[in-house]
Amino acid sequence: MGTPRENLASKLREARIAAGCGSQGALAKRLTVSRSLITKAENATQPIPSPELVSAWAGVTGAPLDELLELVKRCRSGTPEWFMPYQIAEARATLLRYWSPMVVPGLLQTESYMRGLFEGEGNQLDQIDGLVSARMERQAIIGRVHVTAIISQQVLQRLVGSASVMAEQCAHLVNLAERSVALHVVPEGTNMGLWGAFDIAARDSVITVCLETVEDVTSTAPHLAGKVTEAYERLLGAALPRAESLKLIRTAEEEWKTRI
Repeated sequence: MGTPRENLASKLREARIAAGCGSQGALAKRLTVSRSLITKAENATQPIPSPELVSAWAGVTGAPLDELLELVKRCRSGTPEWFMPYQIAEARATLLRYWSPMVVPGLLQTESYMRGLFEGEGNQLDQIDGLVSARMERQAIIGRVHVTAIISQQVLQRLVGSASVMAEQCAHLVNLAERSVALHVVPEGTNMGLWGAFDIAARDSVITVCLETVEDVTSTAPHLAGKVTEAYERLLGAALPRAESLKLIRTAEEEWKTRI
């Protein structure tokens, strides 16, 4: 499954061909726009076409407008297509669990920390706002659902953005841990196995897992959910209690402040 932008480009191309426009120039004439505008719309590496162009495209080709506009919305949200099922499950969950050995879980990140991550990953500046907005929207669930998060101690020591960003992020974690999130730290030197980061969203008897591995995966398969849940319990057993974890986070905050 491709990204929302790749899917949109493919749907637009398919609609053009199905409407009898064998060339991009033919559709451009029917829409009274430049050929380059059509070419860019069908190219997933180009900017997202405007809702106005997509609407006109649907009107001429007969393609389902609602479906195309939903893809435009997903493109602008900055949320990868593969993550959509988990995001829906997360919003509906009654229990959320996160394990993150490298960075702060997305649900617990500050805006400046997010921006530091997205910039470090090489995202274009015009994409970062959408990525940040999508992640911030997810955080609305905090306080409405039980959240347990486990992080490794190196998450607190790894520089993202700047020392100021890290001090702010640590302070934010302290605030969350004191109010609404069960936060545990796995101390440095602990054998954590080979599990990469994963998220668990549970509601009634349905468990949805999101695995961040070589290839990101969202799944409700019972056998996979069972393995991930078992791994989570083992990680929780290796982590420090909440009070001791909070002390480590406060210490990290003070250390980052000395580097500002």
